[in-house]
Amino acid sequence: MKKLFLLLILSFFSIQSFAGSCPDGSEPVRSISDDGTYFVFNCGGSNTASSSASLEKVAKVLAGIDIENDPNLDFFSLPLGLYPTNKSLHGSEGRIADFNNDGLSDVIYIGMMDMNASPSCTYQHCSYSQIDDNDKPLPALYLGNADGKLHYSPELFIDNRPNKGMSLGRRLLIADFNNDKLLDIYINDTSVSGPEKWGYRDSYFLSQPNGTWLESSKTHLSQPNFRVYDHGGATGDIDNDGDMDIVITELHPQFNSGFYCLMNNGSGFLKMRKCGGTKSASSLELSDIDNDGDLDAIVGGMNRTLFTGIVWNDGSGNFISYMATPFYDHNDVFHGIPDVSASDLDNDGDMDIVFSKVGRQIFNSKADYKGSAIQFIENLGSKKFREYEPIPIVKDSRVGWIKNILFRDLDNDGDIDLYLNSMDQSTNGSVFVNNGDFNFSLIMPPEAYKLYGSLGQNGVIESLADREEKVNQLAEDAALKKKNEEEKAKQLAKDVETSRRMNELKKKNEEEKAKRLAKDRENKKNNFKYSSRNFKSQLKLLQTQGNLAVCKTILKEFYAGDYYSQTNKETYLFISIDSNGLDCHYQWSRNESNALRRCKQNTKFDGECTIYALGNNIVWGNPELYKELTGRK
Repeated sequence: MKKLFLLLILSFFSIQSFAGSCPDGSEPVRSISDDGTYFVFNCGGSNTASSSASLEKVAKVLAGIDIENDPNLDFFSLPLGLYPTNKSLHGSEGRIADFNNDGLSDVIYIGMMDMNASPSCTYQHCSYSQIDDNDKPLPALYLGNADGKLHYSPELFIDNRPNKGMSLGRRLLIADFNNDKLLDIYINDTSVSGPEKWGYRDSYFLSQPNGTWLESSKTHLSQPNFRVYDHGGATGDIDNDGDMDIVITELHPQFNSGFYCLMNNGSGFLKMRKCGGTKSASSLELSDIDNDGDLDAIVGGMNRTLFTGIVWNDGSGNFISYMATPFYDHNDVFHGIPDVSASDLDNDGDMDIVFSKVGRQIFNSKADYKGSAIQFIENLGSKKFREYEPIPIVKDSRVGWIKNILFRDLDNDGDIDLYLNSMDQSTNGSVFVNNGDFNFSLIMPPEAYKLYGSLGQNGVIESLADREEKVNQLAEDAALKKKNEEEKAKQLAKDVETSRRMNELKKKNEEEKAKRLAKDRENKKNNFKYSSRNFKSQLKLLQTQGNLAVCKTILKEFYAGDYYSQTNKETYLFISIDSNGLDCHYQWSRNESNALRRCKQNTKFDGECTIYALGNNIVWGNPELYKELTGRK
């Protein structure tokens, strides 16, 4: 674990004066210590230390970003939803560090209270009394073990306040505030009441000799119940006295309060004072940008009209608003800056700046983030900068905005790359690989997983090899899925073609059948003369055939036989007579096929045959024949 080095204050020279000139009036030569934790200034052109005061080592001033970006951590990819944090903390934020100083990586989560516990208490519409009465969670700490697993350790955080816990833990600040070589925790609590309120009181956990962390606001904060919407915050030794201080910003639409500085007396007691700064900053980071030995404030603005840039430290921990360098905020596209950080991206000895940017959209009558982008600011020295255009990560989306920017040499090529942390799986773990000369390649998940180890959802640290194997398996699964989808598409196309051919064949058969039926009907018309006359005309015609014995028998049926009585019972009498007058035959409607067959036979031997259908009602069981014989519908 990277050790926290105290500032070595020279007895004869301040950092500024020593870095400014040598006894002979020449400029000192600056180099970096072997472990990379401080600068060495040498006079006389020599880089070797001597007993002269001019050859003393001056430690690099410590900032919170140095703790967050410790390259010796076993992992740095924060998992989403590690049990039981996924149940107790809602919308959790976290940090990875060695909290108990055992050389193993640990992880801590903060979050917000359960809004479902109080139905009348909703986000941005929750009173202070409702927050006070609600159960609020404590930080969740997972300690690393030699077995490679993290162990949930809720017993290590003690909060004896009557109204304990967090309302909404917005920002997690970690540093050794009480100088016992263990990391402490300060939590910015913006409250679930939203920016229209004053925020909620913060929480301050200091490490104890028994290995626990005790909430110490009452004993170690000058204003323990101070309420401020501290959306941004950072830690660092802003007054160069060898201990870690805190700077917080107030993001409030109606106030222009600037920065609040919590000055450390060396034992962890933080005294609050106003220390300049800019109005309503949404994000803040501390870093020595101009290499003058003190920490400057990098500020990200909100609402398109607020300051984005650097507020310079006057050397005593004051950030004077007129001592500032603004950056172009791209407010025509972006609405806010969720996070800002700094690292030496071009290996030239000074700190460069990275902004996370988001747009704004109205969703269900509420304003919300959309899209995400990263912007690089190159430090050219002498408070001059080159601003690069923002690089989009996701566009026109409510998810995927970047909330934390971390730095590692992910590809082991000697320069610093970027790891991006978000609340959404689509962008969480995205990587910008440094190609040199401020040229970066964006790699999105899951391909980015090949570049770093991480903490698994089961609390087990996954090595880089494990992640590479997982990515390869994901790639194989994706390839198999694609192959299956292609085969499914081919089979579907084949089925569609088969169905098309069957439909064509069915249509062809139906057309051929229709043709056959039409031909049959035409043949029948050619062979038979179906009469459509009514009963009286049919009967009169039949009377002309009275010389036929069979037809005389039929005439008896008309007037006195079965036909006379059955006419009123909805029946037809079919009578066929051949053209030679040699046959006269009749059948009832239920036997019309016999009449047709008899007529067909007569036609075959004796020429044409005429069928007469006598009756005024429908033909039983054969409406088509009735229509054909009678002309009726």
